[in-house]
Amino acid sequence: MKREVLVSYRGHRSQEEMGKLYNVSQQVWSRWENGTAKPRVEIMKQLEEDIGIPMEDIFFDAFNTSKMLNANASKTA
Repeated sequence: MKREVLVSYRGHRSQEEMGKLYNVSQQVWSRWENGTAKPRVEIMKQLEEDIGIPMEDIFFDAFNTSKMLNANASKTA
């Protein structure tokens, strides 16, 4: 599971409606859905509670990008 969870969670609601629920703009919600930005930890925790899926699963790439970069840097060093 990745950010498509946010699209599924949104369902028939608009990105603007979801943004209002989480006190962000429609543009910010859109960036979360397409993976170009991630929410603050407080919002990730709220989404985790609301959706019922761990934030590490919803925002997998945000939690694992630095691990992957560190692993790749270790291999080249």
